[in-house]
Amino acid sequence: MTTAQHLAALPAWLREVDIALAANPQILISGNLRDYILLPRPKPAPAQLADVVEALHAVLAAAGHTSLIAFDPVDGPRVLMDDGHGSAAKIVRGAQSADGVLGVLSVLLREVVGADRPCCLIIDGASRLVPDADFSIAEMHRVLIIAEKLMNTARRHPVAGPHRTQLYNTVFWLVDQENDLPHWLIGAEAARVVSIPAPGLGQRRDAVSTLVSSLPEVPDRGTSARDALIDRYARQTSGLTLRSIREINRLAIDRRIAAADIEDAIRMFRVGVPDNPWQDVALKERIRRGTELLGVRVLGQPAAIRKSVDILIRSSMGLTGAHTASSGARPQGVLFFAGPTGVGKTELAKSIAELVFGRAEAFLRFDMSEFSAEQAEARLIGAPPGYIGHNSGGELTNAVRQQPFQLILFDEIEKAHPRILDKFLQILEDGRLTDGNGSTVFFSETLLVFTSNLGVYCSDEQGRRVPVVARGSPYPVVESTIRAAVADHFIKEIGRPEILNRIGDNVVVFDFISAETAARLVPMFVGNVTDRVRAHTGVSVTVDEKVHRTLLDVALTRLDFGGRGVAATVESLLVNPLARALFDLAPKVTDVVVTALAESAEGWTVQLG
Repeated sequence: MTTAQHLAALPAWLREVDIALAANPQILISGNLRDYILLPRPKPAPAQLADVVEALHAVLAAAGHTSLIAFDPVDGPRVLMDDGHGSAAKIVRGAQSADGVLGVLSVLLREVVGADRPCCLIIDGASRLVPDADFSIAEMHRVLIIAEKLMNTARRHPVAGPHRTQLYNTVFWLVDQENDLPHWLIGAEAARVVSIPAPGLGQRRDAVSTLVSSLPEVPDRGTSARDALIDRYARQTSGLTLRSIREINRLAIDRRIAAADIEDAIRMFRVGVPDNPWQDVALKERIRRGTELLGVRVLGQPAAIRKSVDILIRSSMGLTGAHTASSGARPQGVLFFAGPTGVGKTELAKSIAELVFGRAEAFLRFDMSEFSAEQAEARLIGAPPGYIGHNSGGELTNAVRQQPFQLILFDEIEKAHPRILDKFLQILEDGRLTDGNGSTVFFSETLLVFTSNLGVYCSDEQGRRVPVVARGSPYPVVESTIRAAVADHFIKEIGRPEILNRIGDNVVVFDFISAETAARLVPMFVGNVTDRVRAHTGVSVTVDEKVHRTLLDVALTRLDFGGRGVAATVESLLVNPLARALFDLAPKVTDVVVTALAESAEGWTVQLG
C-alpha cells in the first residue's frame, strides 16, 4: 500500500488532520476522543484498532515526521518518534527539569514549536490540566498565552514526505469539548478544530471483521454465514463505539456466548443483566393468553387490548423494529394510548406491566403535566455540569439504569414542553439517552406507553370545552377522529412530525365507556368495596340487587367521565354512607345487608337490613 493509498483509506477526520499539517500550527481535537480508531493495513491483514494518539502518530509518520512527543497530566512527556539526532529526547529531558505539570508543558511548547528541526507535540488530556477548565489560574493562563503567541509566530520546516510544502511543528490539543480551551485560542485563524465522529455502520463492520474470529463457534471465513454474522453484529451495535464493540467481544468470550447469539452479549453489555425475560417461555404463555387476562381488568376496550397484545407478541419473538437496519437498540415496544378520560388507558398500561414482567412494581409513571416548562427537562435526565444537583442524575435515566426491564408510562404527553418531547426522539430511534453527567442509558429492554386525551374535546369561540366526537358514536368514527387530532397536534400545533413518525402505527384509540361496560363495572367496584370491608373490619356486607340498579342508574348519567365517573358514583352513593353506618354498628354484628340507598338534603344514606 502506497502512502497516498494509505492516507486515502484513513477516516475523514485523520485526512483533515493531514491537510491541516501545512496550514495550521495548532489543532484542537474533540468528539469521540476515547474510542478506538481503525487504521488500514495492507491486505490481507485486517485493520488495526488504535487509540487517538496512536492514530495521530501514524498520520504524522506517513507525512514524513520523525520526531513526536506525547504529553499527559499524569505521566508527563514521552517520546513516540525520535530522529537520528535525538531531538525529541533532548527536548523531553530539558522539560522534565521544570516545576510542576504546567511548567513542564510550557517548556515543551516553547521547545517543540521553536525547534530548528521538524517535531510535533500531542497534549493528551488537555481538559484535565486544571480543575473545571479554570483559565484564570495563573500558571494555566501563562501556558495558554504562550501557546497563542507560538501559534502566531510558528515557522515551517522541510519534511521529507508526500507534502509539497513545508510543515509546521504542529501542537495537538486533545480536549473533551471545544470550550475546554478559551475562545481566543481555539477561535484563532491559525487554529483548526477537528471533531472525531461516532463510528458509522461501515466502520463498525470493519471493526467486527477484525474481532469476530475470537468468538466461540464462529462460522468459517469466506462463508455466507460469517458475512451475515458480521453484518448483523455491526447493525445491532448502532450507537456504540468501537471500544464498546471490543468489550462486547470480550464479554461474549468470557460468558461463552456463541457467535450466533451475539445479540445476548450486546444486550448484556448495554443493561448489565444476564437473563433475557423477553425470551422466557412463561412470558410467551402469558402473552398467548394476553387478550383474556387483560380483558378481565380493562373492560370494554377489545380493540385496544388486541393491538397491545400484537405488539407484545412481536417483542417476544424478537421482531421489534425488524424492518429497520438498527432494530436491536430500540425499545421492545411503543404504544400511544389515545381516547377519552377514564376509559382504562392507565389501567391497561399497569396490567401490561404485570403481564410482561410478572410484578406490579415494574411500572414507572410520569405525569407530563409536571413537565410543561422547558427547565423541567433536568428532572428527567439530570442537571448539566455546573448546576445544582448535577451529580444526582435524572428521575428517568436513574430508574432505567437501575431497572432496565420495566414499562414506562408518560401520561398526558401533549402537556409536556416541546423541548422535552425532543428527548423522546433519541429514545424511540436509538433506544438510548444521555443524562446530565454524560452517561448513556439504554432503553432497549423497556416498554414505552404514552397516553393522551387529544381529539376528544376542543374549545369553541367562547372558550368553552365542547366535545369533538360524541359518546355513542361508532368506534370507527371515534378512532379516525382521534387519530386525526393526534396527527394535527404533532404536525401542525407543535411542529414535531418526526415524533409521530417514530410512533408509527402504534397509536391505540380507546372507545367511550358504554352502558354495557358500566353495567359490568358497577358490580366489580361494589365487590372491591365489600372485600375491603371484610378485610379491615371482619364484617360481611351483602348489597341488594336494587342497590346495584340505583348505582347503575346514577352512573349512566356520569359516563362522560368514563370509568372514573362510575367509580365516583360508587364512592359517593355507597362507600361514604356505608362507612358512616358501619362506624355506628354494634360491635358484635358480623353480617349486614345493604337493602336500599336514599338521597336527602344531607346526602346519600344506606339502609341496612
